[in-house]
Amino acid sequence: MILIKKLNPEDTQQFFLWRDADIYTYNMLRREVIEHEEGKRVIFIAFINLNIVGTVQFVPKHYDIELADGISTAYLQSLLVDKDYRRQGIGNLLIKAVESEAVQRNFQRLTIMVESANFPALNLYNKMGFDFFKNSNNMWRGTEYHVQCLDKSLVL
Repeated sequence: MILIKKLNPEDTQQFFLWRDADIYTYNMLRREVIEHEEGKRVIFIAFINLNIVGTVQFVPKHYDIELADGISTAYLQSLLVDKDYRRQGIGNLLIKAVESEAVQRNFQRLTIMVESANFPALNLYNKMGFDFFKNSNNMWRGTEYHVQCLDKSLVL
C-alpha cells in the first residue's frame, strides 16, 4: 500500500538518506526542509512499507512569478520516484497531493518545469492535465538545461 504524507521531523533523516545527496544537494535539501518547517513550502513523501519511494514539493511562490506568484499560481517542484517503483501510480498520487494542497489554499493554477528530453515525465504530466505554456532554461549545478513549463487549471 502506498502512503502519501507531509514530511514530519521523524522522517527527515530518512528523507536525506533516501535522496543520497552530495554536499551541494544536501545543503539545498536542508534549506527546503527548513522552508517546509516554516510553512513556505510543503514536502510530500510517498512510503511503501515504511520505506520512502517518492517525493514532491508544493511551492506557493517562485522567483519566476509566471511559475508561482503566491496568489493564484503555485509550483509543483522536484517530483522524484525511486526507479524501482516507477509506473505504479506513485507519481500520480504525489501530483494529486500537491493539487489538493493548492486547491485547499485557493490557488487556481499549478505549474511545473520539466526537461524537454524527459519524455516519461512529459507524458505523465500531460496525462494529469498539464499543458505547455512556455520554454525556459533552468540552471542546476552550473549546467543550463532547456525546460518546458507546463500548467494546469485547478478551477472546475
